[in-house]
Amino acid sequence: MEELIRNFINSLNRRQTTKDTYRKALMEYSKWLGNTSPIGLTSNDIQRYKDYITSKDLSTSSISAYLTAVRRLYDYLEGSGKITENPAKKIKGGSRPKKHSTKPISRSDVKKLFDSIDTTSPLGLRDGAILNLMLRCGLSEIEIVRADVGDIKARKNETIIYVQGKNKDRKDEYAVIPPEVAKELENYLAQRESSEPCEPLFWGVGNRAIGERITTRAIRARISHYFEKLEFSKKGITPYSLRHTAALLAIESGASVAEVMKMLRVKTVDTALIYFEEAKEFKEGN
Repeated sequence: MEELIRNFINSLNRRQTTKDTYRKALMEYSKWLGNTSPIGLTSNDIQRYKDYITSKDLSTSSISAYLTAVRRLYDYLEGSGKITENPAKKIKGGSRPKKHSTKPISRSDVKKLFDSIDTTSPLGLRDGAILNLMLRCGLSEIEIVRADVGDIKARKNETIIYVQGKNKDRKDEYAVIPPEVAKELENYLAQRESSEPCEPLFWGVGNRAIGERITTRAIRARISHYFEKLEFSKKGITPYSLRHTAALLAIESGASVAEVMKMLRVKTVDTALIYFEEAKEFKEGN
């Protein structure tokens, strides 16, 4: 099975991140198969596998990813003539959730969060700029990590930042930066010793990280620091809550579906509409 997975992965003309996702999912499938060959299985067997991974309390997106990898493996086997029909073809992933498991923070908690930042220190200026980009522009952690100083551009009467999100190989999308966020970025960059266009927008801190690009782990650690300090930590509240909150605040301020899609760089109306449903509860809670 390991050799089959390796040959299948090597046959893919996909990004390395996609290959890694498939490999991880198929190793789980191999574990479930035990000593059984994947050849000769029926749709009923694949349904049993779906029941198995569903019982592991995975998210809907994870279940879909696991089943997609299995489906693609059988496409490969069918294309190479080892099977005549793909048994996983009719076994679909779970339906899209009607609500996110991630919870937003309230408007009053957003104010507490910004008030808690010590903007007289370089670390506070950096943290403030990061949190502004996440809460007011909807940037994700990976977009923050990959941002360079030169990605910030002046365009017509507005400031924008080009971003490279998850599973993206180039910066071909952008987010609009409101004037108040642009000011925070300006203050942060002004106190840096160097701010060349090719340099990371956000550096790490500490002896080993000075001058090095900030990591996702470091961002999460800083956000968790503020959450714990303000006692925000509860079920469903994670660093991703900031981007989630950004969408709900935008909707509360009158953003349209198209504007939310552009802000979060989501591709389907259905995905954006989930935020609009949750915005009703968010408004009541504020």
